[in-house]
Amino acid sequence: MLHRNSWMYLLMLLGAVCASPIIRFNATKKLDEWIEIPNSSWEMTWVHRSVVEVQSHAKWGSKQTEVLFIFYSRSNATGSTYRLSELENVNDAVFNSSRPTRVIVHGWLNNRDSPFNVEVRRTYLKNWDYNVIVVDWSSCAGKLNYIAAAYCTTEVGKTVARMLLNLKMNKGLTLDDVYVVGHSLGAHVAGISGKAVGGGRISTIVALDPAYPLVSFWDQNSRVFRDDAQYVEVIHTSGGYLGFLEPIGTADFYPNGGVVQPGCGFNFAGICSHSRSWELFVESLLEPEERLMAKQILSLDNLQFGKDDTIRLAKMGGEPLNQKSDASGLYYMTTSDRSPYFDSNKPN
Repeated sequence: MLHRNSWMYLLMLLGAVCASPIIRFNATKKLDEWIEIPNSSWEMTWVHRSVVEVQSHAKWGSKQTEVLFIFYSRSNATGSTYRLSELENVNDAVFNSSRPTRVIVHGWLNNRDSPFNVEVRRTYLKNWDYNVIVVDWSSCAGKLNYIAAAYCTTEVGKTVARMLLNLKMNKGLTLDDVYVVGHSLGAHVAGISGKAVGGGRISTIVALDPAYPLVSFWDQNSRVFRDDAQYVEVIHTSGGYLGFLEPIGTADFYPNGGVVQPGCGFNFAGICSHSRSWELFVESLLEPEERLMAKQILSLDNLQFGKDDTIRLAKMGGEPLNQKSDASGLYYMTTSDRSPYFDSNKPN
């Protein structure tokens, strides 16, 4: 008879296999009643669907979620904070419509001061004279309950869209100059905001390892999708675990295969690989274009088995992105196991 811990290990292993978009099999009806989600330690935990249904309708995922917008610029490094109802107070010193605008959306257990937000914001402003708007939805995402955070994304995305449309109408924002950059659940917030503004009106969405648990591949309205902006770039780094493995953008990039990143080792949680997506993006903003080139692959099968069917090259990340190019499809590249990550990339 197997020890209890052995059963738990087998159950987790089975869950990991079921979660993989490449390896599929018919699970029993009993197993279908359970869902894997991350806990506060980023460890995958089995939760019964009935619990998910109850908590998805709880107040955390309702319209009571507070969303804050922090406006930054080179002349306003400390930021100015506004709620949606306060945007009329935004003046020209806070937001200059003649500059490009970059919107940053964090994921679960993050807030305005999380490393993702801080590093992306600082890198943009150090190198370009932009408007940078950080979306802080930690009133929901900051809770330990992942289920609640996942079900906040729709309302938060719509609120971000209302913010952008307000700035367009009242402050002269040009949607062609807007990038929305989101990590994990924030990537889905970015996608939903693009839908709500009007698919294809925002210039670019950058989806950094879009969250996989509790997000349906089949429901395009609840996640980031290739039609949410003129160009949607997805960087996959923990595919099939914390992040999506399926291609869901205009161009989908799979550094090092897109599942486990060099230097992260193997673990069920995959938080190291999950975070690598935004770390790569930040460094891409500082690198010359030739170091960012990725090879096109024909399918995930080519990616899985390391086959090399190069058709063309496309740049992963960088500034500006590929919005004006014809980049589309799936791309593969190699990176180092530590910063500087792009030193080992040799696409040619």
